[in-house]
Amino acid sequence: MSFNLSYLWDCLVSGAHYIHISLLLAIVPLAVGTVFGTLIALSRIFHVRFVARFFDIFIPIYNGIPVIVTLFIYNLIYLIYCKPSTGGIMYVALFTFCLGSTMRLAETIRGAFLSVPKGQYEACYSAGLTVFQSLRRVIIPQVIPAAIPPFTNMTVGAIKNSSIVLAIGITDVLNGATMPCANTYSFLEGYVAAAIIYWLLNLVAENLLGLAEKRLLKYKGGKI
Repeated sequence: MSFNLSYLWDCLVSGAHYIHISLLLAIVPLAVGTVFGTLIALSRIFHVRFVARFFDIFIPIYNGIPVIVTLFIYNLIYLIYCKPSTGGIMYVALFTFCLGSTMRLAETIRGAFLSVPKGQYEACYSAGLTVFQSLRRVIIPQVIPAAIPPFTNMTVGAIKNSSIVLAIGITDVLNGATMPCANTYSFLEGYVAAAIIYWLLNLVAENLLGLAEKRLLKYKGGKI
């Protein structure tokens, strides 16, 4: 069976209709993970009682479980203990990705904070700045450029990993691109179409975050 370019185009068009689903499953978890991951990272850096100890144990355990396994677990819990509804599976996927992104970003952001020398904190305190002022005016402007490269990798991974929702019946780019294949049972064009769409999405994401990194590098030295 030969590779059909016109059939590939049909698959590309079909998959493109579901780009917003894949982006939703990637962007929302990254946004939620950035907020809560930062809070968790700060709680561990400043050794908040009980909270820091809990996440010291929980994060390595949770990060050691494949995302698709947690997706199946939460999906089964939802199907067994909740009343399934239209759109409910999407919330299961978002919850799975949000929790996973939070745990991974907590480690990424903590590493970025630890990359700032302790002398920076001491200099801030000696200048009379509070902890909040030190973080806002000196530390975080140095943390953000350090966190951008690993965050870029996580963004690329989040866009690619969104394809696993096919396993619980959510139609995203991968599922959408293979829909025309049901007519001919030739799935090669569908998978190639999905690969092209994911590559283009990641290309845009990498370039946008690369531009952001260049603009933020001027804050690398920090300022009071």
